[in-house]
This record gives sequence, structure tokens and C-alpha cells, in this order.
Amino acid sequence: MKVWIPDVSEHQGKINWEKIKGKIPGAIIRIGYGDDLKEQDDIYAAYNMAECRRLGIPFAVYIYSYAKTAAQVRSEIAHTKRMCEGFEPVSYWLDLEERSNTSLWGQAAYMWYKAFGDKAGVYSWQWGFEKHVKSGRRWIAAYGNNTGKPDKAYKPSIDMDGWQFTSRAILSGIRGYVDMSEWYADFAGAQPIEIKPHRIVVTKKEVAALIMRHLCTHNAHGYTQDMSGRQGTGTEEIDIYGVKYTIKSGDRDCSSAVISAYEAAGISCGGATYTGNMKKCMVGTGNFAWRSMRFVAQMGDTYLNEANHTAMCLSAEPDVLMEFSINEKGTALGGKTGDQKQHGEYDETYGRGESHLRMYYDYPWNGILQCINEEIAFIIEEDGTISKPTKDDGYTATEVKNVEVTAPEKTDTDLGLEIWADKYGSGDDRRKALGARYKGAQAEAERLNKLHISEYMKELKAYEKKFGALFK
Repeated sequence: MKVWIPDVSEHQGKINWEKIKGKIPGAIIRIGYGDDLKEQDDIYAAYNMAECRRLGIPFAVYIYSYAKTAAQVRSEIAHTKRMCEGFEPVSYWLDLEERSNTSLWGQAAYMWYKAFGDKAGVYSWQWGFEKHVKSGRRWIAAYGNNTGKPDKAYKPSIDMDGWQFTSRAILSGIRGYVDMSEWYADFAGAQPIEIKPHRIVVTKKEVAALIMRHLCTHNAHGYTQDMSGRQGTGTEEIDIYGVKYTIKSGDRDCSSAVISAYEAAGISCGGATYTGNMKKCMVGTGNFAWRSMRFVAQMGDTYLNEANHTAMCLSAEPDVLMEFSINEKGTALGGKTGDQKQHGEYDETYGRGESHLRMYYDYPWNGILQCINEEIAFIIEEDGTISKPTKDDGYTATEVKNVEVTAPEKTDTDLGLEIWADKYGSGDDRRKALGARYKGAQAEAERLNKLHISEYMKELKAYEKKFGALFK
């Protein structure tokens, strides 16, 4: 019997596991990469494992290995054990892909098997098992034409537990593409389920955030405030779910990185050039709204300190920022083109240098530029092909058909809480956003403002039960 199992990481963002339950037989979750360092944890690993456990979805885990020494293998084993404490994965997989470390692969696999026993396995390519890892459980990658479906001509010819046949599968509840494997070994008794793909609507705001992530994690892009001559005439193409976007090459400072990411995605910033004029120029386009720090920033929104700094939000839970910070000399000017502060082997997720991802911190920020542009960049159809939105679809995310969005009706109290959280701005902006609901919602916001904190928290918890957290 064979089942199809997706493997996921923070690249898929915050997954709606409630929506996935019953539609997949199980999942494989990345817990992190490399040494046992907290900053190298997958930022969604704990959430993904907890949700699978809560919903009864069997799951395995894997860690991407950078180990060059036996000591680093031991650190990766410790990393895995720390992340999985309190959970019960079906199996534990060591991802061996770093070609410069193949001389250690055999020993790394032996140590891994010894640490995790009959639940241990290795992920690699067929040649990796034929040349370097001669025994043990195997999870093998072989995509072929990578169409989203198994390409039998490329199916590995040796025994294996699972065959990862694509990185371009489409699942309801998961943003963008996801890896998919055909699994042959028992996966906690998982039974075959027909996995039905769905359309994925990708907004320009999401594209901007993914472009910013590329800028922050690719070592070609370092920090400088002196832009003259640092970008040259070259350009770079970024692949966003199979669609190419073009940006200038070279270095940036905090504001030019954010602005160029939006502009490359097709969202105008109104001629903004530095932190001091970002608020005025960007809000003036109608693509952005200014929010207080009570607002919960989402993917593609931007934190701003008008005097000194800015950073874009990658995700709200956990709250991860993307920023250009300082050059390799610890200064704002000078230095070499590119990111020289990268530490160790380059990783596509964490830049760890002049530009990087990091957990939220209070800079302090003056407020948040909420990107309210809802234009659709493109649609990934059920068969994996890319299309542009048409008049029949609608051209914004709220208009497009076939998007699975269901939510309970909001009461005046719910809307009042959202007013308190600065979701609808103020004055005429608030009246326009709420329309006929404005009067009742405004009255509730005023009532809530007068409540004792304990009474207020009761109403907030009721909101959270229905809609999720409104505040951090």
C-alpha cells in the first residue's frame, strides 16, 4: 500500500492544519537545520508538530544537515531531540544534500541510526545511497520533470521507504507549492487519501514579502547607505512559485530594500526614498495605511521608525522580521558588495549577516505601514499551471472566486475590538471601512474602552476563540 505524504517547513508559512485534516494521511515536518542553535530552528516546527498532535495527524520529522565533523553530527542529533521533546514522531530523517560533505555521510548516517534506532532514516538522492550510505531506511528525491505528479520514468530503482517525486504539489490549506512523497513503508497506519489540488491565489503583497526574503537571505545582497555604484547595471531574477521577478543586483540599506521589494512586485511606493518619507509617500498611493503598534502586522506589512530604520514582516505567528541592518565593518558606509557577515555555510532561510531574518524586536517602531493592496499577482491552477486573474475571477483577493474563505459573522463587539486594535484606522477611513456597521461598532469600541481589564479580557478571549488572536 502506498500513500502520498507532504513535507513542510517554514517556507509554507503558517499552515491551516484544520483545513488539511482528513485530506492528507500524514506529514513530514522540518525541525531545523545544522547545529543545535535556537536561531537554526525552523520557526514553524513547534506549531506544526503541536497542530498535528492535536488533530491526530501522524507526522515524521527531518533536519537539514550541514555537518562536516562528527561533533557537528552529534550537535544535529541534539538539535533534533531538543525540538522533538514531548512529541512522538513516526520517524526521524537526516537530510544529506551538502555535496561538499559526502565523505562524512556514511559516518553521519551510522551515528543517526544509533541515536534514533528503528525510527531513523536518511533522505538523499539514489547516488548518495549507492556511493555513501549503504544501509538503513531511505527517503529518496527524484523529481524528473517536476510536474506535481509522479514521473515514473524517474522513480528510483533501489528499495526505499519513500520517493519524493515533486516540489510543486498543490494542497488546500498550504500557501504556494509543497514537496510531496509517495510513501511505501508503514506511516503509523496511515491509509490512502485522494489528495485534491485547488487553485492558489498569490497576491502582490505576498510576492513583495517573498522578494524581500530573498534579498535578506541571499549572500549577494549586503548593506550600505551609499547606493551610488553599489548596484551597478546588473539585474537578478527571483523565482516566486515559478514566476520570474526582476530586481537590481547589489547592496541596499533598510529602506531601499523594502521599497525595491514592493516595487518589484508591482506595488507603488509613491517615490519613497528613505525612512523619513516612507510614511507620507507610501500612504499617499492608497496601497498602504498607517497603523499604530497595537495593530498586528501580517506578512508583507512593514514596521517603521521614521528617523532610523524599517523592516518588513514575514509572518505574524511567529513574528519574524526581514531587515537590512549593518555592513561587515559594523558601519553604514564602506565595505564590500555582497553580504560578508554570513557565518558558516550559506543557508537559504537565514542570512545571519548584513541582511537577515530575525524574531520581532522593539526597535522602537513608530508604527506599521499596512499594505492594503489586494491585487492578485497570479493564480496557480489545480494542474500547477500559472495564470493571470481575469475579469471573471476579479482582480483582487477579496473578489476572486474559488478561494476557500469561510468566517463566522462578526458582531458589533467583535468589530469594536478590532477598532481598539486599530484595524480600521480613524475618522473617515474607519467610517468607509465599516460602512453600515460603523455606528454599532463604534459604540462598542467606546463601551469596551471603559471596561475593567478583567471584563475586557473576557470579551477579547471570546473573540480569539472565534477568529484567532487579535493581539500579540
